[in-house]
Amino acid sequence: MPRASIVIPCYNAERYLRPTLESALAQTMPDLEVVCVNNNSTDGTRAILDEFAARDARVRVVDEAEPGEGPARDAGRELAAGEWLYFLDSDDLMEPQLLEEAIGAGEREDADVVVFRTRSLDDQTGEIMLLDWCWRAEWLPDGATRYVPAENARHALGSFQNWVHNKLFRGSFVRERGLVFQHVHRTADLLFTCRALTEARCVAVLDEPLHQYRVNNPGSAMATSDSYPLDFLEGFLALREELERQGTWELYRDSYLDWAIEGCVVNLDMANSLEGFRSIADALRNGGLKRLGILAMPREASLVPELWDRCQAIADNPLDQLLFDHFRRTKGLLAAERNNCSRFRMDIEFLNGEIAKCLRNVADLEELRDKLGADIAERDEVIARIDADLQARHADIDDLQQTIRNLERDRDAEIERLRSSTSFKVGSLVTAPARKARDLFSKK
Repeated sequence: MPRASIVIPCYNAERYLRPTLESALAQTMPDLEVVCVNNNSTDGTRAILDEFAARDARVRVVDEAEPGEGPARDAGRELAAGEWLYFLDSDDLMEPQLLEEAIGAGEREDADVVVFRTRSLDDQTGEIMLLDWCWRAEWLPDGATRYVPAENARHALGSFQNWVHNKLFRGSFVRERGLVFQHVHRTADLLFTCRALTEARCVAVLDEPLHQYRVNNPGSAMATSDSYPLDFLEGFLALREELERQGTWELYRDSYLDWAIEGCVVNLDMANSLEGFRSIADALRNGGLKRLGILAMPREASLVPELWDRCQAIADNPLDQLLFDHFRRTKGLLAAERNNCSRFRMDIEFLNGEIAKCLRNVADLEELRDKLGADIAERDEVIARIDADLQARHADIDDLQQTIRNLERDRDAEIERLRSSTSFKVGSLVTAPARKARDLFSKK
């Protein structure tokens, strides 16, 4: 049994698949298997999977005929044999230490689920940015590394999103609890993840970004939400049924309702066509909100009353009013963005002015440096000339001193020669009486 299984559902993923697989196989914890589920791809996805499987025995490739993100993930879950299970989208990236650090946190806390942070990777610009809103655990004490869902039921569902890609699951927990993915195209991880977050004995929290979530990808399931606009509603309804079956509905009811309210509003706002908008609004108005239990929730019980108001408006207003309200909110957001852009432009203009000042200061400093450099060069030239003159004078002095020494030597030699000569000796004898008389006379 490998320490970890990485399950990757793949549908027409040839554009991103290679770096995704490379990030999975580059884990610092190498005892793993990568279960790749080819879900009716019509591009080069299967060829890439076969290439990696031939290169690395840890890669397993299977086909799943039933279309959709849910069936593909569920097929991979059934085959995964690892002690820990991680579910990776085919266009996302793992940090090299993801498995090692997440498994370490899970084992230290004896947790069934490990939650960690994630970054967004903009498919159009390449910008990588921390997704702060994927981790809303303000209710946790600073530095907390674990929590027990049953003891923090009010925050169990909305704190860490219902994504699987920022979570690691203990394999035995998933199998014993019978956690499965819904067989839908979108939000297939809602039921699986929310069940895990409410049924786990303990959840370890790892305050470190270990994953890159690709956004602004026109081919992603999120970008094609209008094809299956009501999958999210199926997920929330299935989750409520499961909570009731488990006997934990009363415990997690308020957390569930807050999360369902946000899910309804977000999915309506994300609609990309009139047909998608109408489908969601009609489904929620015609029984969806009631079945979820949202209409029975008092406004004051909601963590975000403004979102509760949005759901009430969906129930009370006709489609044209909802569309106008949506248009008005969009206008407000655009106005706020224009104001932000205006402030950014003003800030940029101010910064450009500061940069121009700095550049002028730099130019002045460079001019001063060049002037000082010229002065220094001139001074160094004068000093060099003086040094040369001093060296020449020292050489002349050395020559004169040598000449003097030579003359003194010659003089001493001449004196010695004279003293040794016969004439000097005879002269000394002849002049001796006179010298003595001189000496006597001088003493008197």
